[in-house]
Amino acid sequence: MSTANLAGAASPSANSLAPIPSKAGYHISRYKASPPKSLDRESGRRSMESPHRQPMTRPGILRGTSVDSVLQANKRASSPIFRLAEEDEDGDEGGKETTERVEEEEERGRTGRPSQKKRGSNMQINLKDLPIPGFIAHSLTSPRSRSPRNDSPLRDYFFPHGHHETDEERDQREWAKEKRKRRKIKEKRMRQEIFITQHVAALLARQEFILKLARSFMMYGSPTHRLEAQIQATARVLELELQCVYLPGMMLISFGDSQTHTSDIKFLKQAQGLDLGKMESSFGVYNKVIRDKVSVTDAAVNLDDLFLAPPKYTLWQDMLIGGLASASVIPSGYKGSFIDCLVAIPLGAFLIYAQRIASRNDMYSSVFEIMITCFNAIVAAALARTKQFCFYSVAAGSVVLILPGYIVLCGALELANRSIVSGSVRLVYSLLYTLFLGFGLSAGSEIYQKMSGNGIQGGTDFTCSALRANAPWYRATIPQWWFFLTIPTFLLMLALNCKQPFYRRETAVMLIVGGAGYACNFFSARVFVNRPDITSAIGSFVVSMLSNVYAKSTRSSAYIVMLAGTFCQLPSGLANGGLLRFATDSSKAAFSSGISAAQSLVQVVIGTTVGLFVATAVVNLLFGGGRRRGANFSTL
Repeated sequence: MSTANLAGAASPSANSLAPIPSKAGYHISRYKASPPKSLDRESGRRSMESPHRQPMTRPGILRGTSVDSVLQANKRASSPIFRLAEEDEDGDEGGKETTERVEEEEERGRTGRPSQKKRGSNMQINLKDLPIPGFIAHSLTSPRSRSPRNDSPLRDYFFPHGHHETDEERDQREWAKEKRKRRKIKEKRMRQEIFITQHVAALLARQEFILKLARSFMMYGSPTHRLEAQIQATARVLELELQCVYLPGMMLISFGDSQTHTSDIKFLKQAQGLDLGKMESSFGVYNKVIRDKVSVTDAAVNLDDLFLAPPKYTLWQDMLIGGLASASVIPSGYKGSFIDCLVAIPLGAFLIYAQRIASRNDMYSSVFEIMITCFNAIVAAALARTKQFCFYSVAAGSVVLILPGYIVLCGALELANRSIVSGSVRLVYSLLYTLFLGFGLSAGSEIYQKMSGNGIQGGTDFTCSALRANAPWYRATIPQWWFFLTIPTFLLMLALNCKQPFYRRETAVMLIVGGAGYACNFFSARVFVNRPDITSAIGSFVVSMLSNVYAKSTRSSAYIVMLAGTFCQLPSGLANGGLLRFATDSSKAAFSSGISAAQSLVQVVIGTTVGLFVATAVVNLLFGGGRRRGANFSTL
């Protein structure tokens, strides 16, 4: 038989050769059944490439069970011709195994049964030759199971025609990965830039709000001795590193940055004003911000609207308020008559008009006080020549709204609160301001005397007793029972002159508190004669007590309520002649008279300051709560 006939149909192709064990020249170490055609690496690939190959099994469907594979292997192992020889490095041991297999095959051929020596030896198969279930093959080719193991020889073994990644595809995949990485880095950088921009914008908005709040406090007359503490407390709430120093008319604010170790210093220059209505509105904005009821941006817009708001009262209304204030203070403060009050109305109105005109020009505002007191002194001296009017009552009552009581009060409060720089500056300025007023009255008196060639009628009679003797009711001194009408009127005019809205609950409380303070001052003056400091201390104590009790019960500001009552104590500093002594004394002691007039005013203010602080301490001791913002005079 030829070699091709010996191979038979069991060979993969007709030209395949099968070794003959009995032929000389062959050294066969052992016999082994060849693996299945579909699982042989080299021959399997050739069979797959042939045009007569079987279609592959779809992934997920089992190609055969393990029992069928075992039966097929046993059937093929029954023919010794189908086995292929394979050299083995184990010589003796392999030969012994081969001899046993030959004997077993001969026994099977004779009897038809397997040998009893080693039953079941043909059942030994290799697990790697078994077909792989479909779900395992699908999992190996799934994109989710892609791993470095898929590129191993095991993947090539099971999937010889699998997709192999080329260099171009690998470059594209790496470039796509790099683009995703760069996009993430860019998005992260953009988020950081947005955060930094928003943080800086919020920081600038808070700083702008602090500057506007400080300007509003300075513009509308908040307590100057607590201004630094208020700004720093607001900065702590807004998480700002801030330091500030207040000087009269100017504030220095330094915004620090601990991370960059830098600072930004702002200078705020703002003249001191007094507007109770706008001050209360600015205090309301401040309260909403620190309680997180409104944002900083909206609060800054509210302050801008407050800055641009027109004055509470028009010019003619202010002139009417000034005239009524001058007329209502004359009966209680300067022992005037009814006609003295009537004459003081146009003089007080003209003072308000001149003040409004002078505020538009810095050159006129510097000499406003001297010029207006000089003019009023000339008019009062001319009226006194008729022997119908009292020079002292008309001249002092017409300038009551420009007395330096508020300046002296702020200076005394600052000194009491250990604000030495601003307090001493205000106190010295108030003394010089008083001398300016005295100089204006003195200059007006001298001008009238030179023009008329006569002296001032009743210039040294500060009680006008010579005019009141046997005088009709309109020239007589107004009885004290009328004080129940004139004192509330004066308090109301003071509040309206400070731009307090008329239809407010605090306006009525001002009248009650101020009336009680004046009553205590009036009756204590009969006990403590020629002691204006003690009488003013008692009156201010009552005013501060009532104001703080009202503020504790309504959780409002006591400063606004007590302001008019405190101002009502100040004109008593000129009740015993005051600046009129400086105006009518032409001797060498004129300068000392002016100093004594300023001294009397300072005494009243010092007593008022002591009464305010003592009352605040007593209220906090009785009602508790310590120093709360808006609860006492020293805070808003």
